[in-house]
Amino acid sequence: MFRILKAALVTAVVGLSTCLVTAAPAAAAGVQTIYMNAAGSDTQTGGTPGTAVKTLARVQQLVAAGPLDQDVEVRVHAGTYIAQGIVWTTYRPGHTISFMPDDYEYGEGLDGIAALPVFQNARASQSNRYITGPWFFACPGGPGQPLEDGGVSGLRFYYLKVTYYANAGISLDGSGGSTCGGKYAATSGPGQPSARGLDGNTIFGVRFNNIGNLYTGGTCADPDFTRCGYGGIVLTESSGNRIANNQFVNLRNSELSYIHAIYVTHKSSHNQFTANQVTNVSSDPVKIRDASNYNSFENNIFGANGFVRSSTPPAVHYLDEVSTTEGECSSFHNRFAYNDLGTYLVGSTENLPVWYLSPGGATWPGSTGCPALPAGETRLITAGNTY
Repeated sequence: MFRILKAALVTAVVGLSTCLVTAAPAAAAGVQTIYMNAAGSDTQTGGTPGTAVKTLARVQQLVAAGPLDQDVEVRVHAGTYIAQGIVWTTYRPGHTISFMPDDYEYGEGLDGIAALPVFQNARASQSNRYITGPWFFACPGGPGQPLEDGGVSGLRFYYLKVTYYANAGISLDGSGGSTCGGKYAATSGPGQPSARGLDGNTIFGVRFNNIGNLYTGGTCADPDFTRCGYGGIVLTESSGNRIANNQFVNLRNSELSYIHAIYVTHKSSHNQFTANQVTNVSSDPVKIRDASNYNSFENNIFGANGFVRSSTPPAVHYLDEVSTTEGECSSFHNRFAYNDLGTYLVGSTENLPVWYLSPGGATWPGSTGCPALPAGETRLITAGNTY
């Protein structure tokens, strides 16, 4: 399937008037701190634990209205936040916007956190199905926004849980197009780096659970394809990201296809995917596509993933796929190394193969009009993977 989902989302702003007071870590100098609480209210300012807000929609309003010369820390109190996903278009160029538990201190692990805050999708009105879309869909801002031309977005996610979203947990999209959503629009020529991008983000210690239409309802077939799951994390023209120490568990479509733990597509390069745990993903855990170069996937632990399928390409840990019908180009110098590999999920006791290139050819450049790979380069480098 070569359709790339960029679903436009409408975010409801809902709030309760209850205020809870919790202990607040000292804010760093030059940091705008916004507090969230599941029992908070979006009528409040979020500046203290006692005036915590309830939704990411309200958080985005406060970030947009705040000072451009400060980092942002969104400190989220333990609890379950039930809401459809957010379309994020607000940034602080040269600064970071971080989402984390309210008791998290930089550099610590789970032992220092009371509980992971849970972001859970809402059900559609008068329906047993969940609302379509990813949890956090980020793209460059529109005209007049600080990052309308793309660049380093500096989003950082620490120790959260994301569950019951149809298409993705986090989708970072720096491609063209005048608005978020719609058909993919390349920002540069075939095989060339992105001319826009949404780069330099961090996803650390996040748990992605029950992502895909097996859990949210629907199918990947027309007219229901907007409910198809694509990945725990989807990168589209998004480079220089660090994705580490996350857990991906139960990412499945009803068709046992398409969805991946990490889907790196369309000119997304220099990304690091390290020390993650991946299990019960119904398609290839890692997928690369279209001129996405110098990405590394190392020291990850893969449990049982993938279903035996008779179609081509077969189920594998690492799939590099190029659509010649879409005029796509091969990726090169990607590294899949020193990973602990798992077996097939069901229907077989065989080991899930390590990798597959589709179409094949270690130095094949891609569709007609694609540039040759640089001298000495190959599409994939592997080393030290063990079952």
